[in-house]
Amino acid sequence: MLPWLLALTMLTATDCNAQFAPLMTGTYSGASRVPFWRKAEAGNWGGEGWLGWTRNGNALQSVRLIVRDRPKDEGHDEPLVTVESVPPVAFAIRCVLALRARAIQRASVTGTSLLRDRLLKLALGRRRYELRLDSAREDLTDAKVILSDGRVTQVLYSADGFADDPHFDVEWIGDLDGDGKLDLVVNLSRKYSAYPYRLLLSTRATRGQLVGDAAVFETAD
Repeated sequence: MLPWLLALTMLTATDCNAQFAPLMTGTYSGASRVPFWRKAEAGNWGGEGWLGWTRNGNALQSVRLIVRDRPKDEGHDEPLVTVESVPPVAFAIRCVLALRARAIQRASVTGTSLLRDRLLKLALGRRRYELRLDSAREDLTDAKVILSDGRVTQVLYSADGFADDPHFDVEWIGDLDGDGKLDLVVNLSRKYSAYPYRLLLSTRATRGQLVGDAAVFETAD
């Protein structure tokens, strides 16, 4: 690679922080169908450079997010912003270097809540995966979310001894980065009021892993 091109690539990678916008997490009020978020969470989402996809779509496409300040109303003391996606998508990412506009593949499962000791079988092309919530305790304090392809087994999340009405939700399953391997959007939390949405990509996996974290968005009640 030419020195100037290498320098430009490094500059782009270091100056652009990965952002993830799961756009179903917004709140609605009254007759307006424009969702809003806390400004601290989504205030810097505006502008170009985003790639987005829908739950049932087959393409990762360029999108623009329009962010506007929202007037305060009763019950909301924090600064708020509205966010609109053009065109409308369910998920948007920015500054994730493994991704570009392309056709994408999705698994037949588009969203599900994992249940204790219930196996979720996934097919992506010729590849087969299993996703399960393992727990020996009714209170789920020992819960682990485990992904396997029959050769490699990876713990995606562990409750680590604490659970307060937890949730283990898989929001999207497919191949987003074009390598034919499984990618996921998950919302795994040991507490009912915390919602950490994680974009997990196979191209971010390290040795002994199937996927690795590419971007995270966290919100809470």
